[in-house]
Amino acid sequence: MVDVPALIQQANGFAQFNPMQTKVLQTHWQKQNLVVASPTASGKTIIAELTGLESILNRGKKAIYTCPLRALAGEHFRDLKEKYGDSQKIKMAVSTGDLDSSSKYLSNFDFIFCTYEKLDSLIIHRSEWLNQIGVLIIDEVHELDSDRGATLEMVITKLRMLNPKLQIVALSATIPNADELAVWLKAELVESDYRPVPLKEGVHYHQTLEFRGEEKGREFDKEDPIEALLEDTLKLKKQALVFANTRKRAESLAKQSSGVIFSKLTPEEKKSLEKIATKIENALESPTEQCKKLASFVRSGVAFHHAGLVQRQREVVEDNFRGGLLKVISSTPTLAAGINLPAFRVIITSLQRYDFGGMVSIPVREYFQMAGRAGRPRYDSAGESIVLCKTDMEAEDVMRNYILGEMEEIRSKLGVEPVLRMHLLALIASRFVFDVETMDDFFSRTLYAHQYKDLDTLKRMLRALVKELGELELIEGEDNRFWCTKIGQRVAELYLDPLSADALIKKIKRKDLTVFGSLFAITDTTEFRPYLSVSRKIEAEKWEELQSNITQLPLDSPDLVFSDGQILEKFQTTQFLDAWIGEMGEQELLEKFNIAPGIIRTKLLNADWLVYGMVELAPLVGAQPHVGMLSKLRKRLKSGIKEELILLCELRGIGRVRARRLYNVGIKNVSDVKNTSVENLSKVIGVGPAMHVKKQLGTEMEKGTKKKIEAQLKEQKTLFDVN
Repeated sequence: MVDVPALIQQANGFAQFNPMQTKVLQTHWQKQNLVVASPTASGKTIIAELTGLESILNRGKKAIYTCPLRALAGEHFRDLKEKYGDSQKIKMAVSTGDLDSSSKYLSNFDFIFCTYEKLDSLIIHRSEWLNQIGVLIIDEVHELDSDRGATLEMVITKLRMLNPKLQIVALSATIPNADELAVWLKAELVESDYRPVPLKEGVHYHQTLEFRGEEKGREFDKEDPIEALLEDTLKLKKQALVFANTRKRAESLAKQSSGVIFSKLTPEEKKSLEKIATKIENALESPTEQCKKLASFVRSGVAFHHAGLVQRQREVVEDNFRGGLLKVISSTPTLAAGINLPAFRVIITSLQRYDFGGMVSIPVREYFQMAGRAGRPRYDSAGESIVLCKTDMEAEDVMRNYILGEMEEIRSKLGVEPVLRMHLLALIASRFVFDVETMDDFFSRTLYAHQYKDLDTLKRMLRALVKELGELELIEGEDNRFWCTKIGQRVAELYLDPLSADALIKKIKRKDLTVFGSLFAITDTTEFRPYLSVSRKIEAEKWEELQSNITQLPLDSPDLVFSDGQILEKFQTTQFLDAWIGEMGEQELLEKFNIAPGIIRTKLLNADWLVYGMVELAPLVGAQPHVGMLSKLRKRLKSGIKEELILLCELRGIGRVRARRLYNVGIKNVSDVKNTSVENLSKVIGVGPAMHVKKQLGTEMEKGTKKKIEAQLKEQKTLFDVN
């Protein structure tokens, strides 16, 4: 038997476990279900290591770590692989994409890291290796109360039914009803208020900083709170995270911060930051104004961080903040719920956010997530979280309702009809449910049933949904039993909302479906929300464009546009996708549609999934003739290209910009690339990419070829005319 606690101490380099971890070690943690509720940054990851390694090394069972975000799954995968992969010969894998796969290859791995949705998809696809799991580690289990909560609740309930001996380890920030969660999971509850770095929480107003429990406030000379607090942070040789409630505000705060930070940087720091800025600016084939803006702030030791950045930019920002080169990051609250990125000081500029219809106060839980980022273990003796207030009355309100406030209880989000519809179909498809009795039995095991007791309302809703799924021809049945039709089974496997699938099927069946109509079809789904907004000043223009293109939209009647309150937003979103596959550059897309590169990537991932769904459903509904067009559309969406560039973009390292350059000089397919010398390719797309492409096609390169070509290109004053 392996002494897992000793192994973990050695791998992490600490002599003893902290008080929270010690509490866990005093339980029957090797096999007992656990709910561990403790503050952010209290070392809960060690509990994942303990229980995961115990399952793998001493029980010979797999461990699954699941969480809400891809970035979080990836971060923990890299961390644990470095610690235990080679030394303990533990095979680890991260799986967060491809929701239409049983991912059989995962049967060869011991420790698997995935998102809630990916795990749910694996269950729907009846992955055979799921019965080999010894422990399910659920990070951020308080997400049961979020819009992803129903998926997590389904995952837990299904896996407990599949494997009654499964150990469940649920990790959470402090929540008021952790005991209720523990009872539902039949788990031992471990609660702790321990933080390795004590947290000081306070408010700033009228040039005064007051911390909870301190009688005397601290006065600042500067009137602007951001500038005052950042100057003070730098004097202490520390770093700060500044949270804003919008992407635009985060960028504005980065600009303000750069004015404070730049003059305090050393020449060596400025030199290093220049290299980082160059990486950020060149993260895309053609830099956008956002890329240039971020790079300019990075040169000043500051960055903004939000969903508009592409993954490479986010990683560079995060790595260099951890390394200490970047002194300030201004971010939207998504950073607080994601990766581990602590700072000495957290500055929260607003506790309001825009919701449908106006500004609303954020939940107390969201405040604690942001505040919890304050304080870096091993570097700080305390962390500081400061909320900016305009008046003493506002400061008093923040102190009473947030800093001294209690987090909201976790409540099940399962009883919402659109959510239930999708999950009920999945349950029928994977044979957890096959009649009314098994349906009622399954839902009696959920957190919803545990919390609300009276299931009459839920049962009525479920029976209505069974009838609706039958009308949609996704299920059929007799004698009180039901099962999925062939189409219903595929819809469940594709992880689609049944109503979205029905809408897509109706559009696929149309003989006059065009590329633009296909883009509108995927936009016209719940999965593609939120749509791109249309400002009031262009509404009239957008209505005119809509009417001009009405025949391209796959609608049963043109009059239907007037009954859809979001038709302009859907049309605008369709136009964005059409512009992307028409090779519109990212900067122009940003200007015309107000969509940043990071959001473009997110939308394209969604679009690919939905078009793939159309490709898979088309043969089942007699629409085989559309498969070719839709398959080409997937390739065009992936690269942002017109149809003639598809073949060139099959080559690794050839994106939309290089492919267009090649095409414009007569190199139109892979055969042309193969027949063109590396020297001539270099004149079009650069030496490195040219050599990379030629190697893909089997051309051997002599040593020194790169330097030789670079020297030749320097000597030539005109571009070679490629035939």
